[in-house]
Amino acid sequence: MKNRTIARFVGYILITLAACTEEKLQPIATDGTPPRPVQQAAVESQSGAVNITYQAPEGADLLYVEAECDLGGGRVVNAKSSFYKDFIRLEGFGDTATYDVKLYAVGRNLKRSTPVILQVKPLPPPIWGVFKSLDIQEDFGGLTLSFENIDSANITINVEALDSIGNWKLADVLYTSQKAGTFSVRGLKPVPQPFRIFVKDRWGNQSEVLATELTPLYEEQIDKGNFRELNMPGDPAWFGSTRVSYLWNNTWSGSGSGSGSWFRTDNGSGIPNHINFDMGVTAKLSRYIFWQRGTVSEHNLLYTAGSPREWEVWGSNNPDPQGSYDGWVKLMDCRIDKPSGLPIGNNAEEDIRVAAAGHEFRFPVDAPPVRYIRIRVNRTFQVTDYFWMSELSFFGQIQ
Repeated sequence: MKNRTIARFVGYILITLAACTEEKLQPIATDGTPPRPVQQAAVESQSGAVNITYQAPEGADLLYVEAECDLGGGRVVNAKSSFYKDFIRLEGFGDTATYDVKLYAVGRNLKRSTPVILQVKPLPPPIWGVFKSLDIQEDFGGLTLSFENIDSANITINVEALDSIGNWKLADVLYTSQKAGTFSVRGLKPVPQPFRIFVKDRWGNQSEVLATELTPLYEEQIDKGNFRELNMPGDPAWFGSTRVSYLWNNTWSGSGSGSGSWFRTDNGSGIPNHINFDMGVTAKLSRYIFWQRGTVSEHNLLYTAGSPREWEVWGSNNPDPQGSYDGWVKLMDCRIDKPSGLPIGNNAEEDIRVAAAGHEFRFPVDAPPVRYIRIRVNRTFQVTDYFWMSELSFFGQIQ
């Protein structure tokens, strides 16, 4: 009986294996006749793109419509639109030259129709507008440029500098789709030096090159090893095992309150509220970087709940020991918004990338030298009665 059972089992396996044959991908339809061409095609020029409307061929077993354009130099751009639609958008043009676009109807047998050839002349690409908007200024430790990107195009702003043997190399690059913003390159010596700046898009199109010479202003990072907590009357209670000193321990990873990666005020401590600390030195501050909780661990906590959205930075050299604002001067107002503009709880890749790099704020040039810092949070992303932060770094000139 046991041998018969084994024999039946082996036979079943052999039958199953025999039934498993290689399945080859085939066209949806086998009719070899290509569809007729699309009709009544019309072109609307866009910034670096064209929109094409058309009428699908009647009675065609249509799968999709495809637009194709040879840009020269081995570069071809194409786009497809399903048979449910009557329009197609072709992107990737890097200039305003006139091009021939071939428009095909593609059947379910994957056969192309004869092409309808359209002459198109796109409007100036987004990178041209971004390039023209660039404003470059000397800044502490490097340079800062501002830009406008009215089309919210996915672009890169590239800054090149000379290396030690005189070759151009990429000093820094910004990937963004924001409508407007600023971008800083840091870590450069305070000596006159040349720079090259240009804008590119995801198709490899490039703007002109802006060549300039700038002299970065001297700055240094304020040594966090000298920072000390400054607990004063009226300060909020801390949540769990967190401490204000977690804000300068260069730790971003960890989720527990004792991980050292974030500080949080206690539930019910209220907003507005503030924290204080002593930098250990008096400095003419140039800028600082603020990291939200969740930049490494817990991305879901970025731009939500107790993350500060609007706050103030105050400075003092002789703070009132009773915790009042006597002896303090407001240095700046700060605010962060999600680059993507998505609702709370939905973070795009750019949102996470910006948060991981840290949010940088520049102090006004007329801000006085200070030793003590107070950060007053006025609003969080979800209007909580507490706030949390991860890390702070300050830069400037020690007095």
